Amino acid sequence: MTDGLPETTVHPVTQSDVDSDPAASRLSSHDTGFRHLHPLSIILKSAAAIGQNLIAIVILYFSVFDRNIVYTGLVALALSTFIITVMTLFWWRFTYQVGRREIRIKSGLLRRNSRSIPYDRIQDVSLEQKLVSRLLGLATVKLETGASVGEDGKLDALLLADASALRDRLHDYKSRITADADATDGATGLPEKQERKPLFAMDNRRIFIASLFNFSFILLAIMAAVVQNLDFLLPEEIFSLKYWASEFDEQIIINALSMSARFIWAIGALFMLVAVGLLGGIIRTFIREYGFRLDRVDTGRPGFRRRRGLFTLTDMVMPIHRVQAAIIKTGPIRSHFGWHHLQFQSLASDGSGERDHSVAPCANMKEIDAILAETDIASLSDELEFHHVHSALWWRDTLLWTAVILSISVGHGLLLHSAAFALIILAIPVVIVKYLNWCHHQYALTETHLFVRRGWWRRKLTILPLHKVQTVDIAQSPLDHPLDLSSLTIGIAGGSTVAPLQIKDIPVSLASSLREKLI
Repeated sequence: MTDGLPETTVHPVTQSDVDSDPAASRLSSHDTGFRHLHPLSIILKSAAAIGQNLIAIVILYFSVFDRNIVYTGLVALALSTFIITVMTLFWWRFTYQVGRREIRIKSGLLRRNSRSIPYDRIQDVSLEQKLVSRLLGLATVKLETGASVGEDGKLDALLLADASALRDRLHDYKSRITADADATDGATGLPEKQERKPLFAMDNRRIFIASLFNFSFILLAIMAAVVQNLDFLLPEEIFSLKYWASEFDEQIIINALSMSARFIWAIGALFMLVAVGLLGGIIRTFIREYGFRLDRVDTGRPGFRRRRGLFTLTDMVMPIHRVQAAIIKTGPIRSHFGWHHLQFQSLASDGSGERDHSVAPCANMKEIDAILAETDIASLSDELEFHHVHSALWWRDTLLWTAVILSISVGHGLLLHSAAFALIILAIPVVIVKYLNWCHHQYALTETHLFVRRGWWRRKLTILPLHKVQTVDIAQSPLDHPLDLSSLTIGIAGGSTVAPLQIKDIPVSLASSLREKLI
């Protein structure tokens, strides 16, 4: 009995294992028992926990302690001491062991947990390095078995060399199994590892181009959050209209209220909004996609290795056999310049639970076809014959939205002000957008693949191999029955339940025929 838990047989790496299993040599020198994480993990986790409580300490300083720095300092010191002590105890009680066939992880301060993760069940291994961890030469290893969303095992703050050795050991184990299977079938083994040219990579120029199509208001959200949480630090009069009115003479106020001034202010605000959105997109894209590189790897089962990140470097491997579908995203402006975004819908996870993995954030179709050629997913062909769905998709929704807008404009115009009648012009963009969305909602079916297009502004093409189809559902809403229409929903393993793959508004007979072909 150890830590109150029954022990099972665990095989640490021994010299005999090294002789029979070359992959074991990577960790044989020190993996003879349970090990702790790197001690620096105590500092990293303590600093993160203390940082999360800084706002609370600032609030106490200005409110409860009435700006008394002594009391605030004592509370901050006591809180920091408590956090460091707890993190030290958690570090001491967290141990792991790399055995011959499994990884054992023991954790828990009061409630102890012992987890066994067999190598055969590990589907994905990814490394993650945040900025401070990169400076200290540390990395986080995330293991996924597919038993749950996110990682099933996580080893924080390992030396980068140890983390890489653990990942290579797991890959070598998979590679040895694959090689044994190939030998049984009379095939040759895998070639020796060598540096290959990446399947896809992005330099800073390409990342900048991608950022122009990733409009983001993240800066406004950050500023709003700061103002909301630290508004007590700002003078009260800054939110008072009377205060600002007293700062300017009457003539300036009158001029500011003129129609021409309002128009200039509106144009200026619009340009500022666009500028902030572009700047936010540039910053966000560079932080996420910096150093983007996609490689083909043949260790274990063939897969794709993706590395990216400015402050947090992620290094994940996506097995090809776990890729379910390809998603190509673009838009009217982006497609005009020939740029597209390729994603793979996969059972693999990078620890965040995301299933649609970006493999080419800003690529042309030639580069995308080269990536798809590494999988069993077909490329988009000019010979494909796409079919439109029923036109009710646009005129029925248009009638409903127009009726709502008309009711609002007439009601406000009669009850409040006649100017509200002008709201009816909002129906014009609704009609245009609905019609364009219908024009771009198409599907094509071949002997091996299903192609589905959706959206005009946010265009999305899903390419699904038929052998990856899990379920096919036919649904009819109350508005579908009079027109004998239905929607076809295709279930994919690991697919989103929020935005599933659908073909909307097609005749029921056609939906039944497609279902027979799909399954």
